[in-house]
Amino acid sequence: MIKKTLLTISACALIQFFAFPQFKLSADFRPRAEFRDGYQTLSEPGEKGVFLITQRTRLNASFKDKNKIESFLSFQDIRTWGQFNLNTTASTVNLYQAWVKFNVVDRLRLKLGRQEFEYDDLKILSNSTWRLQARTHDAALLEWQSADSSFQVHLAGGVNNAREVQFQTAFNDAGYYKNMGMVWLNKKFESTELSFLFLDLGRQLADTTINHFKTIGIYGVQRFGDMKLTGSFYLQRGENQADQNVAASMAALQLQVPLSQRFSLTGGFDVLSGTSAENLQDPTFNETNSFIPLYARRHRYFGIQDMFYAGGFNVPGGLADYFLKFRYKVSDKWSTAIHAHSFSTRESIFDTENSTITDDKHLGYELDTFVTYKPYSNMTVSFAYTHFFATESMRILKQRGDEDELAHFAYLQLSYTPTLFSK
Repeated sequence: MIKKTLLTISACALIQFFAFPQFKLSADFRPRAEFRDGYQTLSEPGEKGVFLITQRTRLNASFKDKNKIESFLSFQDIRTWGQFNLNTTASTVNLYQAWVKFNVVDRLRLKLGRQEFEYDDLKILSNSTWRLQARTHDAALLEWQSADSSFQVHLAGGVNNAREVQFQTAFNDAGYYKNMGMVWLNKKFESTELSFLFLDLGRQLADTTINHFKTIGIYGVQRFGDMKLTGSFYLQRGENQADQNVAASMAALQLQVPLSQRFSLTGGFDVLSGTSAENLQDPTFNETNSFIPLYARRHRYFGIQDMFYAGGFNVPGGLADYFLKFRYKVSDKWSTAIHAHSFSTRESIFDTENSTITDDKHLGYELDTFVTYKPYSNMTVSFAYTHFFATESMRILKQRGDEDELAHFAYLQLSYTPTLFSK
């Protein structure tokens, strides 16, 4: 009798243990073959294009216990095929995400650890997923939402050091920040959505003083039946890591119009302020008017050839990108798209080769073509080919290459996200 009772209690305990927790183990495989011949910059005469294959592999584990405490772990390996041979002792796996999320009080949750930030139109904060390494932040995130989920408030902050230390040392990584503070407000109405973003990045100088680089902006969505109008406006103020005063802005607007069940048309612009060549050449001008799209999903915007704001290249004179995008859904599995861009700088450009200033701001055109095939819900095959038609001003801006050389880029990418185990 006692034995049966113990077995019953044990069985009930096991049932309770396995009934409440939710566990999921998944993977993310993303090999991508690329042909680069004028990707991110213009080719010099005689330079040959390169064919390469890159791969990002992730192993993800998520867990939610009976107290509704969530946790997530993600490890990733990134490489170019052939970069590491089988005999290497170099570490190639790193921690991409590691966070825990729990209720503080009703409707108020705290998320601690390495995590992705993705907000609004992804022009300031995104996971930059096109890049092999992508983007995460070591931060604390406090999330609150109203009872009907129509209003949200997010507060985030983080402090970084290069290593564990006993006294303050300078943390001046050019691509990162010493500390960060973020406020995001979002309100949804019946056919309208509005957001406010404030982001303060503290950049530390060599003497350990901190300059505060601030981005403030609004984002909105308005639906007119099946049409969708999206716009955003951002200001940047404060001081940058070069100890210059910052006064820059960005405005974006796009209208998406479905012409049929399968065909849609999107048109709009992204305009980013810049610093004129005259001011850049003036040693007494201690200010920058060049807007930096920070952690934007840059491959989505400004053309997929990544000529602007990618690979560490910012556009001193600013950028105006006017675009028109066509998308056709062939079937539930196949879709195609064509994107056309016209690029210009906002300000004059300094020609270092001839030590002159040019007022010809037109940089060129880009034509992007896409084919997407989705054979299964967790698998996507993407092909893209793009061609950049450069001008002399583009060569002057890049300070290399020849505008008459062919500038094109193509890729074929497989994305597979299987669930390995779940309960």
